[in-house]
Amino acid sequence: MLDILGRTRDLLNRVTRWLALVGFTFLIAICIMTMYDGLARYSQLPRIPGFRDFGEVIFAVLIATCFPIGLLKNRNITITFLGTFTGPRAERVLNLFGAVLVLVGFVIIAWALILRTDGIGARTTRTGYMMLAPWAWTATAIICASIVVQAWVVVARIAELLTGRRLVEDLGGNTEHVDLAPVADGDRARRR
Repeated sequence: MLDILGRTRDLLNRVTRWLALVGFTFLIAICIMTMYDGLARYSQLPRIPGFRDFGEVIFAVLIATCFPIGLLKNRNITITFLGTFTGPRAERVLNLFGAVLVLVGFVIIAWALILRTDGIGARTTRTGYMMLAPWAWTATAIICASIVVQAWVVVARIAELLTGRRLVEDLGGNTEHVDLAPVADGDRARRR
């Protein structure tokens, strides 16, 4: 089972990195377009038609592209002092509890987005330049993919609890690298 979880983690890592890279690339493009549009406004150059509408719909998608990798890499906010004082097994129980709560939160968010995007239909942006539905559906699909990633995290946390081997990065927003080679119960991951 640990081999399957490890291979799945590697696949999810590649897919979520690609998704985040696409989102980051579009964010850079939006920044460049924003700079040009701002300069064009004051330099009497032609502006980008519909740029305001594009920015209005694309940001939800760009933000959503960051969630899957953040969940996989455990880059969400965590409070670890209680687990540190109570020992490795209690720490794993708390990690599992936190992973389940995050999963429930994303299920609620995805459900709300599904209900919201279901009623969009043929609505457009304020100026009527762009349809809202494709962008809203894309952001909703990415959030639903985040549920799959977080479900993997929950399964991995259960495996950690049962085996004592680390499968999920426990950085909680830190930027150091953690070696995820299986470690014994009381050991900590080796840091490079």
